[in-house]
Amino acid sequence: MSKFPCTSCGACCSSIEGIEFLEEFNINGKCSKLEYGLCTIYESRPLLCRIEDSYDQLFSTYMTKEEFYLQNAKACNQLQEKLNISEKYRVYIVD
Repeated sequence: MSKFPCTSCGACCSSIEGIEFLEEFNINGKCSKLEYGLCTIYESRPLLCRIEDSYDQLFSTYMTKEEFYLQNAKACNQLQEKLNISEKYRVYIVD
């Protein structure tokens, strides 16, 4: 798999409370740059919001890309469940 299969559900953008790297964007736990379900700064969004770059720059020395994707998929799905987001947005990693 060459790219993380993000389903664009917005769960991560709606749950940034307590994330120090994103504090400047935090309004009541939601990203201030999220409008109508879309990122208004997509091309210049923070590193933490760019999963591929985050892996390369922060996590590649700690785990394989496959492990990173699996951990992110698990976190995505748990967050979606917590926010009652439809199951159609679940992230599935297939070999």
